[in-house]
Amino acid sequence: MKGLLVLYDGFEDCEALVTRAVLKRANLPLTTATPNTNLEIVSSSGLIIKADCQLDTINSASFDFLIIPGGPYVARIIEKETNLLQLIMQFVQANKVIGAICAAPMFLGKLGLLKNHSFTCFPNCEHFIAGSYLPEQKVVISGQFVTSRSPITVFDFSFALVEALKGKSTALNFQRSMHV
Repeated sequence: MKGLLVLYDGFEDCEALVTRAVLKRANLPLTTATPNTNLEIVSSSGLIIKADCQLDTINSASFDFLIIPGGPYVARIIEKETNLLQLIMQFVQANKVIGAICAAPMFLGKLGLLKNHSFTCFPNCEHFIAGSYLPEQKVVISGQFVTSRSPITVFDFSFALVEALKGKSTALNFQRSMHV
């Protein structure tokens, strides 16, 4: 089982990198992809990392799940970015798990995907998303969607992804192995 982590300039560092590290420990490797032709992405704090591949070369059939971190980039690109929205729809149509944290659930909302689901997100982003908003929840699993609130909830998000992908028992054993 392997996942795709999509990164745009302005992504939230810990949401992406902690999630990647936790999932790797859970034997759920992630490939990183960016729309940037040089494969370099600058995080919201100025950290420069290099992605594994360019977003437009991705075949969604090669991946079992999709992770979208939040960050200030979401508001900047949500109205004009079509490649990511198309990619999300490919994962939805294949009934694959999609994880979105912080502002990233806005992409799911833009596509109307959370209308019949519960979700959580960064405060004030919920105004752009139709669905059952659960503001007090750190993380919500609803159908194929895993949503989470903010950088502070990234470990909850990561463990929920393990649960959604490998089952509750495996996720609990994995948490114990990390001394949580």
